Amino acid sequence: MTRNQLLTAIGCILLAVPCLAGCNRDRNVEAAPEAGQENRLPSVTPAEQDFMRKTTEMNLSDIDIARLALQKSHNSDVRGFANMIQSDLTAALEDLSGLMKDKGVSQPKIASADARQDADRMAALEGPEFDREFINMMVADRQKAVEMFRDQISIAMDADVKQYAEHLLPKLEMHLEKAQRLQSKLFRATS
Repeated sequence: MTRNQLLTAIGCILLAVPCLAGCNRDRNVEAAPEAGQENRLPSVTPAEQDFMRKTTEMNLSDIDIARLALQKSHNSDVRGFANMIQSDLTAALEDLSGLMKDKGVSQPKIASADARQDADRMAALEGPEFDREFINMMVADRQKAVEMFRDQISIAMDADVKQYAEHLLPKLEMHLEKAQRLQSKLFRATS
């Protein structure tokens, strides 16, 4: 082999190595797409990440409290409201989980410590006292959620995050309206 042939062979090998490494890397990503996504940076703003995390925590908390209301309350209106909250927020949480995964945002798996304390406090209540406290909590949480979603719609940079907020806001407003009506009804019943 001549010197020119040797240099040509070495050059070909040097050019082929990065190509082969790239092919192998692509094959590994296809085999385990989630592994590649876990280490990627979020593709949304810090404010959008915060919104998604807070929404997840709020939904987890409200689903837990609604589940508790379904176990403890004997009031059919309270139970109906709790069932609606549990169903609607579970669906919203599933949608949000997918969005967070797509955007590379880590998702809280449990409610916040404050929410767990609220659930413990609620678990100690019984009867009409439980019903009133549950609905008061739902009114406050829905007011906070409606405000948070309206704010997010006005500042969202990511179209998917904005669409999620726009899609869910009418349902949250309806929850708030129903909770306020039920709150009035429960208050009148104790007066």
